[in-house]
Amino acid sequence: MNCRPLPWALRLDRLAEVEQRALTGDPSLLTGLPQNLPGRSRPRHGGAAAKGAPPRKKARGELSSKVDQLAADMEQMKSLLLALQPGTGRGQAGLQPDPPLEDGPPLDDALSLAASASFFNEASTEDDASHTLGEASCSSAQGSLQGAADASMAGIMRGALARLGLDAPQTDPGQTSAFFRRNPAPATFTVPPSQEYVKELHACWRDSRALSHSTTDARTLAAMQDAAQVGLGRMPPVEPAIASLILAPDEALRPDARCPRPQCRVTDDLLTKAYDSAARMGRIGNSLSHLLLGLSTSLQQAQVGPALQSLSDASLQAFALMARELGRTMSTLVQTRRQVWLAQSPLTETCRKVLRAVPVEPGELFGAAALEALERAARARQTRQELSGLHRSMSAPSRPRGPVATPQRRAQPDYPGGLRKAADPVRCPVAIVLEFLQSLLDSGRSHSTLRVYVAAISSRHEGVDGATVGCHRLVSLFLRGALRLRPPRTLRAPAWDLPLVLEAMSLPPFEPLTQVGLKWLSMKVAFLLAITSAKRVGELQALSVAETCLRWNPDGSGVVLWPNVAFLPKVLSRTHLNQPIRLARFDSPSEEGRSELLCPVRALRAYIAATAGIRQSEQLFVCHGGPNRGCALSKQRLSHWVVDAITHAYGASGRPPPSGVRCHSTRSVATSWAALRGVPLEAICAAASWATPGTFTRFYRINVADHCPMAAVLRPSSADSKE
Repeated sequence: MNCRPLPWALRLDRLAEVEQRALTGDPSLLTGLPQNLPGRSRPRHGGAAAKGAPPRKKARGELSSKVDQLAADMEQMKSLLLALQPGTGRGQAGLQPDPPLEDGPPLDDALSLAASASFFNEASTEDDASHTLGEASCSSAQGSLQGAADASMAGIMRGALARLGLDAPQTDPGQTSAFFRRNPAPATFTVPPSQEYVKELHACWRDSRALSHSTTDARTLAAMQDAAQVGLGRMPPVEPAIASLILAPDEALRPDARCPRPQCRVTDDLLTKAYDSAARMGRIGNSLSHLLLGLSTSLQQAQVGPALQSLSDASLQAFALMARELGRTMSTLVQTRRQVWLAQSPLTETCRKVLRAVPVEPGELFGAAALEALERAARARQTRQELSGLHRSMSAPSRPRGPVATPQRRAQPDYPGGLRKAADPVRCPVAIVLEFLQSLLDSGRSHSTLRVYVAAISSRHEGVDGATVGCHRLVSLFLRGALRLRPPRTLRAPAWDLPLVLEAMSLPPFEPLTQVGLKWLSMKVAFLLAITSAKRVGELQALSVAETCLRWNPDGSGVVLWPNVAFLPKVLSRTHLNQPIRLARFDSPSEEGRSELLCPVRALRAYIAATAGIRQSEQLFVCHGGPNRGCALSKQRLSHWVVDAITHAYGASGRPPPSGVRCHSTRSVATSWAALRGVPLEAICAAASWATPGTFTRFYRINVADHCPMAAVLRPSSADSKE
């Protein structure tokens, strides 16, 4: 047997001759075949003939099937040769064509050896090695053709990885049980990581602000018409109907309404940034879809081979799956932001669940469906209230008028709404109204509270004898009698001693400011601002350190503070809105250096510098410890700071702390001491945001002067003392 590979051209000629004979069905082609072809078993001599059985003639159908199978094998071998032929352009990308066999060493490929052993064998002897070589060549050729013809996604990915010179790792599932060793689970196909893809992915992983400046190409790819209408614009704003449940009306109407709670605001901002990044990726994906579809159309028009077309189709399918996952991610971000806002609303959990389950509409946060669901819930609640009122208006057994042997307790209004079940709140007589007012008086309500109830009833009642209920003679007499029975109690004595507290503020632990802890510094600043401004605790809590709300005098003589522009005072009038607080610096006199220790400007400057490193909010007062360190302080906690400062001052002086001290008492103490020192009433009312001096004289003025002024007559005069 001559196994030396033949020249390339001679092999092609002989293969073409064999193919022609196979197609024409020439039986002489079988004369040059070896006796034992791979995959065919031939009975040995001495079988049926040795037993005397007559020899059988081979059927024509068996010969035809062998010729057809041989022709198919030749076609496969020819396809492989043409694919490997240099200069044809049909080889796989990345493979180098073989050099001419005449100029190089002999190439011992399986296909040449199989051809030499099968059809170009000059000797007629059978060789076991040639049969083994033929079996290897046939199995190799069939395996290669099967890999090329595999149209599954795994096969296409293997082909793509082979073009890149990469191997597809196979994950061995391992042995799951000792009883199922016969049919092990197949190996799982996995795609190796692309180094370039992972590099670009991790470029902004550690720092989300890295590479934030978009290039010209990036802006071109991200440019998209009507992006907001398809949900690829910026994060949609919160609808005013939802924001009004949480924010003030003027804040809810703003296009960029923000959460009132600081921690929720941080979460909301992060969700907005994530949605904007996903939308930008979606706009770039829109340009990529046009590029991929254009490439696929070009390949179809060029009539490329099925391998390249399969790669294009697989790329389109992978991009479509990635687009679906991007849409799912953006929908989840919208639903998460919904939950952030709904968690701060006063809605019931059932209503929140309904609003969360509303399908996400591109370009909208809650959408029209959510607003309709909210309106339906409001109508249902109104219907329940109407039905409840109808049930209360039904007749019921009358109450006993006589005394009842029950333990005495604080009486409450008999029925919701104040009137009896059978009474009409719009047309009821004056006797029913007087009965209701008497029940309120018996329950301990004051005269001012009764007047509020009368005003509320008069706003809805149709009137009696052409006048309102409040102007009726009997109602007026009742209110006058209630005032005599329970006159208003005005506290004329101060609840705590201001000089004692100021003395403690100039001693440790409140001094020196450069060494005290942040807790004591915060308490001192809160107390000094409350006592020097006479403002409500809500107005102090609304102060801000923003540049527009805090201005220091250029010469350092003082500071001006404004509340946050979103703050609404208790009295909504032009004279009360956005009123500044002006503080002046105390100059230290030579004979009394303690005055500088109580300077609010000095303490405020030290507090702002101490909280600069932990501050997470522009609000002036922030938490000094705990999990909310650096976050905005609530009104309740600010009130506790002022009360704790007063209580600690009494404890430091060895006196028992006063009972019932409230932060609101600083307004009466501060204004009363200011009036005693000669400050005009107009200036006091302007600082405390009072419209008239009557408010100060009736409700806030207390006696801070000498408790025993007439004791001065018992003291010796200056002339007597000299004698």
